[in-house]
Amino acid sequence: AAGYATNHIIMTFGDDFNFENADEYFKNLDKLIKYVNAQQANGSNVNVFYSTSSCYLYALNKADRSWKSKTDDFFPYAHHPHGFWTGYFSSRAALKRYERHANNILQVTRHLNAFANTNARNTLFPLSEAMGVAQHHDALSGTEKQAVAFDYAQRLSEGIQVAEGVINQAYAKLLPKDSQSPPIQFQFLCQLSNISQCLGIEGQERFTVTLWNPLIHQVTQHIRVPVRTDYTVRDPTGETLFTELVPISQAVQNIPGRTRLTQKQIIFKVTLPALGFNTYYFEKKPDQEKNEKSSVKITHNEECTLKNQHLRVDFDDQGNLHQIVNLDRSIGVQFKSQGFYWYQGFAGNNSRPEFQPSGAYIFRPLSSDPQPVSTTRSITCIKAESVQTAIVTFNNWASQEISLYDGGEHVEIEWTVGPIPINDNIGKEIILRYDTDIQSQSKYYTDANGREVLERKRDYRPTWNYTAVET
Repeated sequence: AAGYATNHIIMTFGDDFNFENADEYFKNLDKLIKYVNAQQANGSNVNVFYSTSSCYLYALNKADRSWKSKTDDFFPYAHHPHGFWTGYFSSRAALKRYERHANNILQVTRHLNAFANTNARNTLFPLSEAMGVAQHHDALSGTEKQAVAFDYAQRLSEGIQVAEGVINQAYAKLLPKDSQSPPIQFQFLCQLSNISQCLGIEGQERFTVTLWNPLIHQVTQHIRVPVRTDYTVRDPTGETLFTELVPISQAVQNIPGRTRLTQKQIIFKVTLPALGFNTYYFEKKPDQEKNEKSSVKITHNEECTLKNQHLRVDFDDQGNLHQIVNLDRSIGVQFKSQGFYWYQGFAGNNSRPEFQPSGAYIFRPLSSDPQPVSTTRSITCIKAESVQTAIVTFNNWASQEISLYDGGEHVEIEWTVGPIPINDNIGKEIILRYDTDIQSQSKYYTDANGREVLERKRDYRPTWNYTAVET
């Protein structure tokens, strides 16, 4: 065991699409263990047995020795000189988002089931199982074929529909104030909220929106509700809230599969109790109120400055982002450029490493110089009291919305890309790039789900000599 620090050696088994016949697999392992251990009668000191990772670590601890610590990781992984597995971090972005959305629904439904004591845990199994399958390394990663991706999405959708029933059971217990309260109306989830559409409330005179806060502390934030017309919104106490009606961007309205009936959205601020909910009441405004002059100001292709109590974001009349300033600390970041670019994907056939194509697993551009998706862009600046937004449109399939909320301490950037044109049979890897004046010395930081921050340095590895073979 010259390659190991102790005489304990772990032998792992498993591989994609292998060892599928458990009966045959374990019979052969039993024979291997039997005949290797039989050599102990001839002086062998090798002892083979079934074990677990916990038992292996226990044996290493019993060795009573010090161990090296490793704080970096092994990314990016590559299995040959041109096969760096970096594509799957961004492949199938919509499916990645849908899985996270489904998990939010699952956790919230579990909370409501517990608080309402509805005993519907078993009913949630379809969503739990769909979530388990969707987190497979060939699902969430986006490396599956299109038909399989559709199947994952369908399973999640069906699971969410089941969860909707559990949510209604819980609300039927939690929403009534007393035994004399009228029956609770059916609650439904707006499954198309990611494209600013909620079919169930379109054209309604009145409707309610119930918001659940799954966190253990109070939350205050702005809410957007897609609507066709303006509404008066009241909180649970009956008090009328300050609301603003702002347009939905043309890029969102043009998303395939979306009807174009809903072109506006109401924005208002809410405060939700810890592990609790509030219900908000919407009532369509009379025509005379709708005709009142809006305080929302909209400009096109003019200089645009987004500013609140903490931050300022400056654009020129061409839609170029110039700087972001932290007003609290009087520091700013200058942008040389910012926008969408595309790499042409390498078109290989996988016959040899040098013919490795770019794809769902592996990001391999034909050239290291990306091209802008457009040489021109337009900007629409929307200024309301609750939020200020710059909508920058690059072409008919790439745009971004940069928003700054009242009191917000961060800038929100939402991009919309697609359908990416492929009529020319050229694969396109789309990126959003920021060129700043930050003197970073090639250092940057990544995090693992907010739990751990790791310092990285371009073309450098702290525990081995790294040679760049792809640039």
